[in-house]
Amino acid sequence: MIGYVGRASFAGQQTQFECMTSHLACNHGDKPGATNPRGFRAFVLGGCLLLLGVLGYLDYITGYEMSFFVFYSVPVGVAAWWLGRWPAIGAALAATVTWLLADFLCGAKCSSPFFYYWNSTIHFLAFMINAVTIAKIKSDLDRRQALAAELESTRETLRAVSALLPVCPGCGKPRGGAVGNGESELTALASACPELAEALCADCRTNGVRADAKAGYPVASSSSSSS
Repeated sequence: MIGYVGRASFAGQQTQFECMTSHLACNHGDKPGATNPRGFRAFVLGGCLLLLGVLGYLDYITGYEMSFFVFYSVPVGVAAWWLGRWPAIGAALAATVTWLLADFLCGAKCSSPFFYYWNSTIHFLAFMINAVTIAKIKSDLDRRQALAAELESTRETLRAVSALLPVCPGCGKPRGGAVGNGESELTALASACPELAEALCADCRTNGVRADAKAGYPVASSSSSSS
């Protein structure tokens, strides 16, 4: 009866360790801030160009006396948020060209060509400032989310290591409640978590290691064993 309870307890600890290791591996695989799929980027870019066309048409039919300057910033901001800085700068250039065409077709005239080029430059600079600013904000938010996820993953790794320590780090006494025998589990955890890679020797980092669950100790790869 005692042997059955001991085997059941060890099996439960092994299952807990396997779940913990797989959870950490999933955390390292799912990094935020990944690039958007190509189809989604094409969809956003097409939507921005379509919106610019609609705004240009509205600007044309309403005449040059009614300004649509603020609305041209909407597709530029969308491109900056979802596509990045350089596509947003391209959208800013497209917004400037659309505004120029709308004013030209509806008969807008300037007393001097200088004012025409000046207004065009001011519009483009305003759109570009919006594009760069919004893209920078989105990049900082993605970086903050990535750092928060990495910090949480590191915390999970530290919790897993603390659960595998067979002795108390303060006094050296055997600690109850440790998962498994400690050695093979620590080896598997060090292989699964990049934060613990420095705990392995150079050969194990190069060739890879695995934990032998039956023997209860780590076994190096064949190339490392032969050396």
